[in-house]
Amino acid sequence: MSKFQVIFLTISLVISGCAEEVNKKISDDSFQQTYWVEDYTKNLNFPWAITWLPNGDLLVTERLGKIKLIHKGIVVSEIQGVPKVMASSPFDGLLDIKLDPDFETQPYIYLSYTKGTTTERVGVVYRAKIKDNKLVEGKEIFNTSPPAPTGGPNITRINFLSDKSLVAAIGSSGQHAYGMVQRLDGDIGKIIRIYRDGTIPKDNALSADNPDAKAELWATGLRSIGGLTLDNNGQLWGVEMGPQGGDEINLIEGGGNYGFPLISWGFDYSGRALSEKQTAAGFVDPIVTWSPSISPYGITFYQGEAFPNWNGDFFIGVLGDQTIIRMRIRDGKLLEQQDLLPYHNERIRSVETGPDGFIYAVTDSSNGKIIRLRPGKPSQKDLAKVSKPFPMPKNSNIVERLKQHGVMQDEETMLAIQAAYDQERAEFIYNQNCVSCHNLKANAESNIGPHLESIAGRRSGSLPNYNYSTAMKMNNKTSVIWDSRTIAAYITNPQAIFPGTKMASTPLKFEDAVQVSNYLTRLKNEE
Repeated sequence: MSKFQVIFLTISLVISGCAEEVNKKISDDSFQQTYWVEDYTKNLNFPWAITWLPNGDLLVTERLGKIKLIHKGIVVSEIQGVPKVMASSPFDGLLDIKLDPDFETQPYIYLSYTKGTTTERVGVVYRAKIKDNKLVEGKEIFNTSPPAPTGGPNITRINFLSDKSLVAAIGSSGQHAYGMVQRLDGDIGKIIRIYRDGTIPKDNALSADNPDAKAELWATGLRSIGGLTLDNNGQLWGVEMGPQGGDEINLIEGGGNYGFPLISWGFDYSGRALSEKQTAAGFVDPIVTWSPSISPYGITFYQGEAFPNWNGDFFIGVLGDQTIIRMRIRDGKLLEQQDLLPYHNERIRSVETGPDGFIYAVTDSSNGKIIRLRPGKPSQKDLAKVSKPFPMPKNSNIVERLKQHGVMQDEETMLAIQAAYDQERAEFIYNQNCVSCHNLKANAESNIGPHLESIAGRRSGSLPNYNYSTAMKMNNKTSVIWDSRTIAAYITNPQAIFPGTKMASTPLKFEDAVQVSNYLTRLKNEE
């Protein structure tokens, strides 16, 4: 039985009457809170995040590069002057949006988005004002480095701490970049902290005691932060997506190392356990973990009058299980969990508390919408607004369900991965770009680089009797397992995975790199 199952067994016993009567009453009251789900705004194209202007109007980002202005649930205009974004994968595009904590005197909005190319992706924090329905005085106040390779999440969420400095969560960019997460010379897998004008505080927790660390680093060891929120004590909480298992809720503090990928409950996509340890000295343990994954995304700490029984609880969006869950955490322990949208069949990307005290959520699809939880029961005139479950075909698989939702899209990296293997083309590209430095066989004449026989499944820097450069030397904290995706990512953007690496060949286009990586992994399989 897992640690998480034990927690929920305890919860079941508490609710069934095996605890003090006062605890039972609190639990019963919170579960008996009545609510209904309303379609607030419909027909949005991959909406991602929302925030409110002081007059109650709502701004919503659409991942493909638009910001919509919503008044009383109706889209009334599109904000002009939005910077161009790179949105060729579901992990990139125009993402988070926040208002300045002192918006009345400093009327700035802050955006996070991706720019660059699919193989050199740069996360951006951008600041601008809105004037006459247009972004003006726009400025990039932070750029991630090194540029991330193709793959998983790059920059995801932004938020403000109680001191009004800004934090931004940068994802691990996929399995092939996991070796960068525990390094302090790059932003991958970190939370960075900056001031609102983009300058960097001198007291950032990771860099203050580490002269070799980048100045902006504040916390590390993170895979993919899906949401950030402050509680009533000003503490920062985050939900994190693991690979296959290992989703987490973390109480995030400056200087904390949250362990990824060295400490994790998750599995990589080959099926092997990502880590032999789930806890260790020097790493911060999660408050809650999920295995198998639920893919949590979006979190808000509730402080409002609309749902008095839920004050102090967390509300978390779920992509995988397509719901919103309410979680009661006290003194670092999970006491309750409630599924608020059973069978609603909508991938939830963001969750926020509105100025009216209602709970708002954004669904992630090409026909996305904003829904909100309202207390009580709908009136007769509100019946037409009641949100209905997304119709799903019976016995459909995950790919079919994603396509039904409009989640899948033709991105260039996915098209390259799915392209047919062409051995003749692969050998030609390899001979043209790689053979001058790398032999295929261990017994061949030695060249500059290590031989590539059996590279698939080999840990980087681990070849016996080869004198690796400093950048590539075997290091349990920074090494990666070579597989087809890792090889392809490396030969398109080596600096993102091993800073300091020098290649005689120009980095390949991704579609060519996929052919070469398939060639090398097939050699392994033919042994």
